[in-house]
Amino acid sequence: MRRLALFTMLSLTLSLACGAKDASGVLQEARQAMGNVTSIQYSGTGMNAFFGQALITGQEWPRRDLNAYMRTINYDQRSARDELTFAQAVFGGQQQNSNVNGDKAWSVGANGPVPQLGAAEERQLHIWLTPHGFVKGATAAGNAQLSRKGGADVVTFTALGKYKVEGTLDAERRVTRVATRIANPVMGDTDLVATYSDYRSFSGGVQFPAKINIAQGGFPLWEVAVTHVTPNAPLDLPVPPAVASASIPAVQTATAKLAEGVWHIT
Repeated sequence: MRRLALFTMLSLTLSLACGAKDASGVLQEARQAMGNVTSIQYSGTGMNAFFGQALITGQEWPRRDLNAYMRTINYDQRSARDELTFAQAVFGGQQQNSNVNGDKAWSVGANGPVPQLGAAEERQLHIWLTPHGFVKGATAAGNAQLSRKGGADVVTFTALGKYKVEGTLDAERRVTRVATRIANPVMGDTDLVATYSDYRSFSGGVQFPAKINIAQGGFPLWEVAVTHVTPNAPLDLPVPPAVASASIPAVQTATAKLAEGVWHIT
């Protein structure tokens, strides 16, 4: 009887182990459910807020309506281009173009490319916050972990060597939420949360959300109603020479003693 009981327990344990889910299995199912793409382009209308520019503490970031928005991402190249057309004149121009390729970021204005190297890391992070980008980033990271929260599967991985990125998948293995936390020189560590809903089948059978909502620091940053999606859209985004040769200036500090134990640092 003891041998029979031991055999039964071992058989049950092996059965559960074989049927247990892991992060790589869940990510594979997500690729099959949403479509495996090397690049993607999606467009629509909505809103982009001016992060950190609330006039009163506790108020939402100023909202700026978008007549047109298009994002193109090359996941293999780790590059992305955002093209925005605002409904009204805004700071930076009514039409704006922002780009990132690896650790190089820039905008394109009337006078050509303008280096914005300090924005490169955050723009890269936004690539991995997209539904297909999350699955690709988690798969390539090699450190993805699977857990359960609120009855849903949650996959967590570390992006760019330091950002903990957490993605929630629904029963159909579609990414519905991706969250991380980034540093801000004024607000400190701020939450960056993207939620995706109203998934639809677009060109080539790719599943993509028709509604995108991204919040940063607790307030809406992006609201996009997606109307068009093109999987494997061509995007070869070479780094302009002026951007490739640019560097971030070293930070210079100066101190002045104001009183005993009180210093002013600029």
